Order: sequence, then C-alpha cells, then structure tokens
Amino acid sequence: MTKAQKIAAAWASLPVSELTDQVRLLVKARDAAARAVWSAVREDPVVAARVRGALAGLKAEYRGHRDEAMWLMWIGQVQQQLAVQPVAAVVVEDVVPELEPVVESWEPQAWEPRPQPAAPRPVHDAPAVLFQEPAPVAK
Repeated sequence: MTKAQKIAAAWASLPVSELTDQVRLLVKARDAAARAVWSAVREDPVVAARVRGALAGLKAEYRGHRDEAMWLMWIGQVQQQLAVQPVAAVVVEDVVPELEPVVESWEPQAWEPRPQPAAPRPVHDAPAVLFQEPAPVAK
C-alpha cells in the first residue's frame, strides 16, 4: 500500500472538520504527492464522495475571500482530477484493407479571362447625399 493509499484510507474515518482541514492542506500543496493522493481517493467511491463534499465546503468558505480566484481554480483542478477515470488500454485493429491509390488523368483547362464589366454608371445616376451640421445644443 502506497503512502497515498494510506492517506486515502485514513480519510475514510476522519470527522468532517479534520477531513476538510486535510483536504485544504492538500489542495494548497498542488504537488506530485497531492496528485497521487487524489488518484487514490478517486479509486474509493466513499472517500471520493466525502472529499467532494469537503471541496464544496471549501469553495463556499472562500467565496468573497481576497484569494477567492486562486482557491476556486485550485479546487476546480482537484475536482477535475477526482472526476477523471483512468484510461483503459484500447486495442485498435486495422480493419481497412490494403488499397492501391487510384490516379486519374488530369488535364489542365485553358484559362479564360473574365468578361469586362459593363460601362460604369454615369455620375448623375447616383442619389444626392446631403450632410447637415448638427443643431447647436441649447444651454
């Protein structure tokens, strides 16, 4: 049994206040040992539920705190680590048969220039645009 598994097993019998204090310390640590503990906690559904409850309590405790953003980010990362399921090895078989590439003959087409647009519209066809100076503001 690793140290992380021993910690997770000990957390199963801790009172809520002590568990919250232990979780707070480990959330703040954010090191490799903490990640090992979170993965050990994830394996035991009862301890994982208790730790998720402690994390929710910590989240509520740090609302309005000057370091709220930092703590909420750390708690969110721990919650993600608890939610991640270990990836099982996936065996992928090659089901596509060997295919030979098909090369079709391609002949370039002759370039044709675009037709020239019709003559531009005469200037007097454009509607008149009037600009008016804004009225002075009365004081």
